[in-house]
Amino acid sequence: MELTSIHPGVYLLYYFIMVLFAFIFSDPYFVVTFLVLLLVLIALQGVSSELKNILKFYIPLSILILILNPLLNRTGAHKIYLWSNFFVTYEAIAYGVLMTLALLIVILVFSSYNRSVSYQEMLYIFSKKLPIISMIIVMALRFIPLINSRAIEVQKLNNLKNSGIEMEIDGDDTDDSNRVDLDQFNSNINTDYDSKIVNKLKPNKRVAAIIKEAKTLGKIMGITVSWSLEESMFTAKSMKARGYNATERTSYLSYKFGNTDYAFIALIIVTVGIIIVGLLKGVGMINIYPSIDFRFSNLPFNIYYLAFIVFLLPLIYLEIKERILWH
Repeated sequence: MELTSIHPGVYLLYYFIMVLFAFIFSDPYFVVTFLVLLLVLIALQGVSSELKNILKFYIPLSILILILNPLLNRTGAHKIYLWSNFFVTYEAIAYGVLMTLALLIVILVFSSYNRSVSYQEMLYIFSKKLPIISMIIVMALRFIPLINSRAIEVQKLNNLKNSGIEMEIDGDDTDDSNRVDLDQFNSNINTDYDSKIVNKLKPNKRVAAIIKEAKTLGKIMGITVSWSLEESMFTAKSMKARGYNATERTSYLSYKFGNTDYAFIALIIVTVGIIIVGLLKGVGMINIYPSIDFRFSNLPFNIYYLAFIVFLLPLIYLEIKERILWH
């Protein structure tokens, strides 16, 4: 239960520093350690199920970075000739790899943060000092998945309409045998637009199919947006009737700093202080241009590397402790 008792402000500070470290550190030993410990934390938090969706976004973007960076950046002392006078540099490839790893770390940090801090806790942190900004952030975080689910629902109803199937949804004579599972039915319906089928059509029919699908999507989006706007009007009237923003904002949540919070903050201050001293001495960073100065034989076993590991361990320790206590 120590995980749920940690003040959300402490979480915000901790994850903010993690994002900064993701962009600062360039030593492969530090980067790989960061990534491995972060994956362990995500696995313990139960966010690993979201990695599939994360990788769908990350893999194409990382491939694009790995290809474009060597092609656009010819800086570097070690040239790799592909053909004739065309070459890429070893330093540009290494920099592209480090960029993709930093991007992956940042994405995983935000995934872990969303697991640790709910949007109500975010509203609690920012509502007193930045009420308008906090409300906009919370509304945006809620609006994106909400409009997505509504668009899917409208699309299902549109598919049912196009299939010519009528369902009885009112009356006492409706029993379980007459009900239709929308999810199961939708999986068996072929939409009007299939890229493989359209590509086999003649040019004039292909254009007609694309135009038809565009009209269908426009209709679905129009219904979804009007639905959301109507709901927002009801929400605004409800907030006005309840006296929103009439007086100083209060919150039904109440967080106070406890012993765990003070210990967590003390650990952050000590470890980050040691890490900053190491960064000033050049520990954790490498020079890539004009020539990379990293050697795998230069092991980073020092107090700065140890402080970096300790900085990443608190939440992993608490997750393991909670699992042991509960099981």
